[in-house]
Amino acid sequence: MYMSNLNNNLLMSQDEIHNFNKKINGIVSLSSFKNVLSKEELENIIFQNDNYFPLYIDSVYYEHQNFSDKIIIRDLNTIKYAITLKRVNIRTFPTLEKASYYPDDTEFDQFQETTFEINEPILVLTEDKTGKWVFVQSKNYNGWTLKKDIAFFPNKEEFIKYIESLKSNFITTISSKTRLTFDTGEFQDVNMGTKFILKEKKPINGSFKVIVPIKDSFGMVNFATAKISTSNAVYQFLPYTRKNVIAEAFKMLNEPYGWGGEHGFHDCSSFTQDIFKTFGFTFPRNADTQEILPGKRFSFKNLDYDDRLDFIKTLKPGALLFMKDHVMLYLGFIDNSPYVINDITSYYQNEILVRDYKVAVTDIINARRSDSKSFLESLTTAIEIP
Repeated sequence: MYMSNLNNNLLMSQDEIHNFNKKINGIVSLSSFKNVLSKEELENIIFQNDNYFPLYIDSVYYEHQNFSDKIIIRDLNTIKYAITLKRVNIRTFPTLEKASYYPDDTEFDQFQETTFEINEPILVLTEDKTGKWVFVQSKNYNGWTLKKDIAFFPNKEEFIKYIESLKSNFITTISSKTRLTFDTGEFQDVNMGTKFILKEKKPINGSFKVIVPIKDSFGMVNFATAKISTSNAVYQFLPYTRKNVIAEAFKMLNEPYGWGGEHGFHDCSSFTQDIFKTFGFTFPRNADTQEILPGKRFSFKNLDYDDRLDFIKTLKPGALLFMKDHVMLYLGFIDNSPYVINDITSYYQNEILVRDYKVAVTDIINARRSDSKSFLESLTTAIEIP
């Protein structure tokens, strides 16, 4: 129903997407990142998110908690180069303690920033005093993760060489979850948009043979081989078409909600991020930073209800729609109502609280926020790419 009238015309070539990515704010070039950070530079990076308190940590109230005395920060801090060995949690601070704004809140851990999938190149900026945690920087996010879940490259040159290989001879996963099976028989399930270097370009028995990172007894990177079904991945990227965008979104329909990527699931902005990864886009991680993406931008400021409704009718399916702290993917008008697909927690409909906590199709006229405004009335920005 949502894809029947969509064409499959190419919207942007890979060269155009590459140039688009260059215009995105907040994307870090790992290859050209400084080799050494001063104490002040490192502190500015690590403590940029130190504004979370007061909080409940494991149900105990804290006005503030000082994590700075647990972190190693030298006058000069040499950067190390690494890669993830599995899906890893990225934390605000070097702790597994759960933080919330309410003592009985078990759903939104405020120290859970995001997750990185397996095979994510990262910079290691420092570690904590226990040696168990490292502060890492990916191309679009940073935070703390467990050292045991990463492997180190011997030098920057080998790191850059690996990154360059991920730009040419690779496949990208296109299913909601894809089984990565190692030659040893072990396996991992990876999310949509994960890239792997091909060991052999031609599939064998319906599977791509890929190179995956492992580590040796010294914590240094080594490589093994694994296979991925050709039904779950494509060579390089999918063609960027409206039909493909909506098709990728619906592959995650009914997937449970995962705040900050917890339990291997998505929240609203990682949902859109991973969809667009399959086409080669490098989105920022959070909804507020996705809202300043380049593209055809439209503001809903000063539009009344009827003007908003009229304007929505002009948008093309696959456009990004934003309201405070939330991003959605526009589907179009069905039975005279505008619909989106989004990874949503809860909303009000007919004055009843609907707790979806999953990827769902939502009517933005009838869905309301806690302030009683409809999603339509709450919209702030729309972005079409291109």
